[in-house]
Formats: sequence, C-alpha cells, structure tokens
Amino acid sequence: MTSADAPFPDGTSESEWRLTRSRHADDDVNVEVREAVDRDGDLLFRIGLSLAEIPKS
Repeated sequence: MTSADAPFPDGTSESEWRLTRSRHADDDVNVEVREAVDRDGDLLFRIGLSLAEIPKS
C-alpha cells in the first residue's frame, strides 16, 4: 500500500505491484496501516496468505 502521491518504493518496480482496489484512508484503512504508510511511505502485505505461509516469530 502506498499513499496516492507516493512513488514506488526503492528497489521495486511498478510491474511488481498489483492494484487490488483503491481505498480512502480515513474510511477504509485501519489506524496501524495508516500510521505505517505515513511513517514509511508504503506498507507491503500479501492478501490470501495461508496459515502455513505466515512466518514464525
């Protein structure tokens, strides 16, 4: 996820990203995600991750 006016993150290219949907930050994005995007400029996450694919911490 990136801000609407943000460039693609360094080290990635537009071809590596897929638009799943556009969201209005105040209405459709949780607070933790908004804070991460404000702080870091982007937030990478994967939709449809299976339980087996979740990294163990």
